Amino acid sequence: MMGDRVVGWSHVVEECSKGVEECNKAVEDYLKSMCPDESMCTDSLGRRKSKAIVYRWVETVMKSGVPDGRARLILYVISRYLVNVKGLDVSEAELAIEEFIDNSCRNYGDCSKIYKSWIRNVLKRVKDGGWMPWSLDRIKKEDPDLYNVISKIIDRSG
Repeated sequence: MMGDRVVGWSHVVEECSKGVEECNKAVEDYLKSMCPDESMCTDSLGRRKSKAIVYRWVETVMKSGVPDGRARLILYVISRYLVNVKGLDVSEAELAIEEFIDNSCRNYGDCSKIYKSWIRNVLKRVKDGGWMPWSLDRIKKEDPDLYNVISKIIDRSG
């Protein structure tokens, strides 16, 4: 990106006519503008990451459960992951979320009620909206407390 402006392909073509350095910089800026959240797009070698790798941490958190933040995780991450990344239908996703809730209760004692009607509503809206799960970077920025909970679980799992 050049500042906050999205770099267009015509700019890349123009810069490439000037020389190799300018061309490489323009291509890099263009690719960055296409994927502003780099953690979702490339690995350390610049290769595109599969969604399964990018969201592997979600599976870890679902298996473990959490001591706090279940509803926020369901709303911003787990529902979106199950429906829009894994491609589960609403009833399958609901069962997976129930398992996550059970794991949170069993492993951390967080057994307060989360209503099935709320879960179904979230899943339907997430499916209709096509929203992708929040990345760890976004959680860290927008909900640091939830990030601390998640990072402890991920760190423990190795």
